Amino acid sequence: MIVVLADDLSGAAELAGAALRHGLSAEVQTVFTAVATADVVCVATDTRALPAGHAARIVGAVTREVVAAGAGWIFKKCDSVLRGPVLAEARAAAQAAGKSRIVILPANPSRQRVVRDGTYFVAGVPLHATLFARDPEHPRQSSQLLELLGGDLTGVETPNAESAADIQRHAASSDDSTLPVGGVDFFEALLQLRVAARTSPPPMPGTNGETLIVCGSAASWAQRQAEALAHGIPEFALPHEPGAILSALQVANRVLIGIGDGSATRGQSSDALVRRLAETVRSVLVRTTVVRLLMEGGATAAAVLHAAHWTRLEACAAADPGIGVLRPAAGAGPLLFVKPGSYVWPPDIWPGRA
Repeated sequence: MIVVLADDLSGAAELAGAALRHGLSAEVQTVFTAVATADVVCVATDTRALPAGHAARIVGAVTREVVAAGAGWIFKKCDSVLRGPVLAEARAAAQAAGKSRIVILPANPSRQRVVRDGTYFVAGVPLHATLFARDPEHPRQSSQLLELLGGDLTGVETPNAESAADIQRHAASSDDSTLPVGGVDFFEALLQLRVAARTSPPPMPGTNGETLIVCGSAASWAQRQAEALAHGIPEFALPHEPGAILSALQVANRVLIGIGDGSATRGQSSDALVRRLAETVRSVLVRTTVVRLLMEGGATAAAVLHAAHWTRLEACAAADPGIGVLRPAAGAGPLLFVKPGSYVWPPDIWPGRA
């Protein structure tokens, strides 16, 4: 069993999708359990927004459980632009797993996210000059890896990576004493080196059926509204009326719901708003059958899973890189499409009118 420790649900889903594309079975868990039979188990610790000390204690405890369960090897997934207490979590995981070397490689050249001379670039632009500088929770106001990580980097390596070849070279140098920490490109390179593919990836399911699209980002809401309008999809922002959402779903077969950016969001914490959104999703799910549930952002997806009492999900299709396609392990429930908030929905994922 290979275990991925991810600081949010979208990261766990993304790497489960990568494992599936490599021909391995994969499962996403919000509470680690060793009973899983999947080749790859991706545990979402939901620690990105926590203080460093609190996050480290959680990650350390989960890592000890994973080691006791006999994991073959461990990969620590971090945000690709190093949001959250990345260094504290990496140190906690390395200590619990008995690793003396940490390699933090967040670059994803496949998505034009590279590290050159210790500076992070997104599509050729220094990180601090991109939209990530205005992230409401973790503004990226520096492009220097050392400043983004902070703290003592003794025993920690932060190599440059501008190409797939760079990623592959760093993967080849990661031995049993190393805790690899990074993004999906690093994980895929390690899989290619260490594990033979076992099956062909399952095909993507069809796009027919009732679809609920969930947007928990105020920053993305205007774009999602525009996309919904272009596809003839009704949209609802807070405050929600579940009855109206259900009626629209019956007529249009697709509905977009989100926090929005109206007066109902003023003066409330992002956590409270996401919980309200998740309760709306739960209310819809218990009152009608939803075939596809599209969610963006790890915090949004985690809140929905918590409200629905789903703790184990099976990776069941290989979608576009960055998209996890999951189904509740119990077998009942919609097909879940999960992506990081900073990625766009691919054209073949975003649903048109049925």
